[in-house]
Amino acid sequence: MNRFPIMLAAAFLAAPALASGPGESHAGKGTDYIPNGVFGYEVFEASVAHADLVSCPASFDENVVFCRMTLANEQAHVFVFSFDGDQPLLAVKHYDLDDELLPF
Repeated sequence: MNRFPIMLAAAFLAAPALASGPGESHAGKGTDYIPNGVFGYEVFEASVAHADLVSCPASFDENVVFCRMTLANEQAHVFVFSFDGDQPLLAVKHYDLDDELLPF
């Protein structure tokens, strides 16, 4: 039995996992790399079409977070960012598009 196709497939599937690792730094025009896996508001603001929300869902303290919303796949997605530091993404809440869309 020729094992070459199996070994080739295994190497091909493993390649994306080896392409980048935590803490790696990459420089490239037009590419924003996420340092240490933290998705900050600066990258979100520049790359994701969204609406600024005046308030956040009640489960979040508006003194420490702010929220933005996107629409995709027949749902509203509320992104919750911290005011601290580089304003990292803390959570994403999903809502079905219906009459009760924004309960906050």
